[in-house]
Amino acid sequence: MLKLRPLVLVPLALVLLAGCGHAPMTEKSVEEKASEEMGKQIGIAPVVDCPDDLESRQGASMHCTLSDPNGSDKKYSMTVRVVSLKNGVAKLDFALDDEQD
Repeated sequence: MLKLRPLVLVPLALVLLAGCGHAPMTEKSVEEKASEEMGKQIGIAPVVDCPDDLESRQGASMHCTLSDPNGSDKKYSMTVRVVSLKNGVAKLDFALDDEQD
C-alpha cells in the first residue's frame, strides 16, 4: 500500500525539447519525472496521471493524481508548478495537495 509522508516542494529540472521556442512539456514526461521524484521521497514510485501537457512558462501549473502501483484504490492529488525557466530548462516543484481523495 502506498503510504505518503508529508512532503515539501520537490524541485526538479526538466530539459525542454524545443530549441528556440518554449514548447509545452509533454504529459508523459511530466508524469515520468513526477513518479521518479516522488518515488525517491516515499520509497515507491507511484503511478502519476496528469490531464495534459504543461505549459513552459514560469507560474504554469496543473493538478495530477498519484495512485499506488500495487493496486490500492487510494488516490492523492499533487500540484506540478513551473517555478523558473532558464536557457531552455524548466525547474519544477511537485507538492501534495492538502485534500486527498
